[in-house]
Parts: sequence; structure tokens; C-alpha cells
Amino acid sequence: MIKSTAYSGVLMMFFFGTVFIIFSVIHLVGCCTDNRKICAVTKPALMPLLALTSVFALVPGLPGTRFTLVCTVIALAWGTAGDTLLLKTDEKHFIPGALCFLTGHFFWIAQNASSFASLSPLCIVIGTVCYAAFLAAAYFVIGKPKGVMGVGVMVYGVVLCALNFTAVAALAGTGCSQASWFYFAGSVLFLVSDSLLG
Repeated sequence: MIKSTAYSGVLMMFFFGTVFIIFSVIHLVGCCTDNRKICAVTKPALMPLLALTSVFALVPGLPGTRFTLVCTVIALAWGTAGDTLLLKTDEKHFIPGALCFLTGHFFWIAQNASSFASLSPLCIVIGTVCYAAFLAAAYFVIGKPKGVMGVGVMVYGVVLCALNFTAVAALAGTGCSQASWFYFAGSVLFLVSDSLLG
């Protein structure tokens, strides 16, 4: 019975994962062809499909995977809200959408925050200085934004750097496991995509 349940879970994981990939391809086609109708249907569906895939992947590992499962689902829920808001390109929707993604990032960071324990204080200091230098350079490159928007851009930049730094720490702490490489790749994609979005 237990084996049957586990097998069903694996099947569901692959089912939702496959649907996620199909929707992702269709969404990319919609983006490349500037077909807003396709994007309006596929974009809000992507993160829920990924969340379902994650649930069926992580549930067999309970209770050990509980924290990861909760953080993943909450982060993807905020991502869904952000994606839905950003279907509109005006500033009224952009700022709340960005705040949704920002909130989601905290849950991604929380999953691997403990990885910093594997880094020496010197490594943490060096990493912090490097990310601070990156943010300072980015501030000048984007034209030294002022006011509330300027503060928001820099806060978002700090969180993105923290996300990437956490991924680097996870790589060091797990001996470059496959999961940590995926997490690192995701953090880099967040840096690139959110920078382009901004």
C-alpha cells in the first residue's frame, strides 16, 4: 500500500512537471510572437503547476522536508500573484507585482539561510564586500535613482544579492550537490530576469 502511494506520488510529480514544461514552452512562444492572449492564459498557471510538482516531489520526504515544502509553496504563491499583476505593464501594477516577487524571495532565502554556518567569517565578509561593490556599481549604471523608487530598487537589489549569496553558501555547504546547483542557477536567473524587468 505504501509503495503504491509512493508510486502514485511520483506519477503525479511527473504529470504536473510535464504539464509545467508544456505550458512554459507555449508561454515562451506567446512571448516571442507577442501574443498577449496566450501569455494571459499560461503565465498565471506556471507557478501553481510548479508548486504542485514540488508538493508531490517533497511530500514523500516528510516530515524532514516540511520546512522546504512550506517555503516553496508560499514563495511560488507570491510568484503567482506577481506574475498575474505583471500581466499589466503600467506602474500601478508593476510596483505591487515587484513587491510580491520580493516577498517570495525571502522564502527562497529562508530555505538555505542555515548554509551560512558552513562559511568562515572571512568568506562572509569577503562576499558581503563583493556584493556591496556590485550594488554600488549597479546604482551608478542605472542612473542613481532617487526618491522612493530609488530606495525600492536598491532594497530589491540587496535581497537579490542575498538570494544569490545564500545559493553560493548552499553550494559550499552541500559539496556542490545537484539541488544546490539548481538553487544557484535559479538565483542567477532571478538576478538577470529581475534586472531586465526593472
